[in-house]
Amino acid sequence: MPDFLKSRFTIEPGKGMGSYSLGHFIWLGLLFFLILFLGKKYRAADEDKRKKIKIVIASLIMLDEIVKDIIMPITGQWDWSFLPLHLCSISVFVVFIHALTSNRMLEEYTYAITLPTASMAMAFPDWTGALPCMNLMCIHSFSIHLLLVLYPCLLLYGGFIPSAKQLFRLIPIVAFLAFVMYFVNGALGTNFFFVNGGGDGNPLTFLEKYIGGWYRIAFPVIAAICWIPMYLPFRNKAKTR
Repeated sequence: MPDFLKSRFTIEPGKGMGSYSLGHFIWLGLLFFLILFLGKKYRAADEDKRKKIKIVIASLIMLDEIVKDIIMPITGQWDWSFLPLHLCSISVFVVFIHALTSNRMLEEYTYAITLPTASMAMAFPDWTGALPCMNLMCIHSFSIHLLLVLYPCLLLYGGFIPSAKQLFRLIPIVAFLAFVMYFVNGALGTNFFFVNGGGDGNPLTFLEKYIGGWYRIAFPVIAAICWIPMYLPFRNKAKTR
C-alpha cells in the first residue's frame, strides 16, 4: 500500500507486476467477460437504454482520466507525459462526445482507432514493468483501456457497420496528428503516439532495437494488418446485417 499512489517515475525499480502475469490475465479475462455479458445486454436493449449504457461507460472513462489528472499533481508527480495526447487519451474525449451526440465520424473513430490502439495497450501494457497490481496508476491504465475496448465492441453488438469510406477520411487526420506530436514530443520530452521512440514492451520496441528510427515506417504496415481483418468482413453490408 505505500506504493499505491506512486507513478512509474517515482516508484522503486523491481516492483512491477510484469506482463502476462496472473494479474495481467485477470484483467484480460475481465475484459472478455464484460464484452460478452454487456454485449448481450446492449443488443437486447432499446435505443433509450443503449444511450444510457453508452453515457455511463463514457462517463466512467472520463472520470478515470480525471482522477489521474487530479491525483498526480496533488502528490507532486505530474509529468508532461500525463497530458491527454496519446491516441487512447484522445479517445477518452471522442467516446464521451459520441455518447452524447452519436456522431457517425466519431463512431467510426472509436472502431478504427480506439479499438485497435486500446487492444494493443491491453495486450502489450508498458506500465506493468514498473507498477505493481495494487497501484492507482496501474489500475487506471488497465481500467481505462478496458473500457475503451468495451465501448466500440458494444457498438458492434448494437448493429454498427464499419465503413472503409469513413476510415479513409480519418487516416489523414491521424497522420497529421502524428506529425504534430513528433514536434510536441521534442519540446516536452514525451513520446505521444510513439513517434519518438518504440516505448516499452510492445512490438515497436523490437523493431526499434534492430532498425532504429526506421521503425516508424512500420506504422502503415501495422495499421493495415489491423484494419484489413477489421473491415474486410463488412465489405458487403447487406450480408453483414
